[in-house]
Parts: sequence; C-alpha cells; structure tokens
Amino acid sequence: MEKESGYKIAVVVFIIILFFLNSQYKEVKEENIILRESISQYQSALSEANDNIEEANSIIEDAQGYAWSSYEDMGYALDNLSTVDTVSEPW
Repeated sequence: MEKESGYKIAVVVFIIILFFLNSQYKEVKEENIILRESISQYQSALSEANDNIEEANSIIEDAQGYAWSSYEDMGYALDNLSTVDTVSEPW
C-alpha cells in the first residue's frame, strides 16, 4: 500500500513539473518571437542606413570630381548635392 501511495505521489509531482515546464516553454517561445521580430527590424534599419551612406558617398564622389573644374562644373556639382533620408528608429 505504501509503495502504491508513493508511486501516486511521484506521478502527481511529475505531472506538476511537466505543467510548469510547459508554461515556461511557452513564455520563452513567445519572448523568442518578440526578439526575432526586433532583430528583423534592426537589420532592416541597418540595411537602410547602409544604403543611405552609399548614396551619400556616391553624391560626394561626384561632387569631388567637379571640385577642381570650371566654375560652371562646380555649380553643376553643387546643384546635384542632396541629402539622404534618415533611418527611423525601429522601436
């Protein structure tokens, strides 16, 4: 009788532990989804920022090509200078 009672207690404890671990797993899984979405947003913002830097560098290189030319060419270079978009915060 004592063995049977101990067995039942062990099964109940085991089931309680399984429910606890399952709830912890669900919380970690949800947090993982949120973190993955955040990483995706940061990667997108980083990519946009790098594209903007490349665009700005290209504009600067074009302007440098005209910098020591005639005044007309320098004016053309200045006319073609423009700003690039800023990256919005992903959060």
